[in-house]
Amino acid sequence: MKIAVATLSFALFALVGLVSPAHADDTPAYTCIIANLSDNGTLDGAYCQENDGAPARGRITEPFAVWSPLQLTRLIVCTSGYADTPSRITAYGCQRLL
Repeated sequence: MKIAVATLSFALFALVGLVSPAHADDTPAYTCIIANLSDNGTLDGAYCQENDGAPARGRITEPFAVWSPLQLTRLIVCTSGYADTPSRITAYGCQRLL
């Protein structure tokens, strides 16, 4: 139960951080044209742009969001990954929020 509450709290914090301009810099994020989320929680993103302090290249060590405005997979939150923008990102521990 504690894990579910913590996950929900993180998901709501990430969502508010992306929607509210006052909190936009709290949640690092990537906007990707393509965001493919697998069943095991791995995400491959292509044609990505970093936002809100997300690293453009290298290891991603803190939770972050991935937004894909052109796909049905709209908002995903991940725990770690690697970035090589603008060509791609690879992320782990991902869950779809919207």
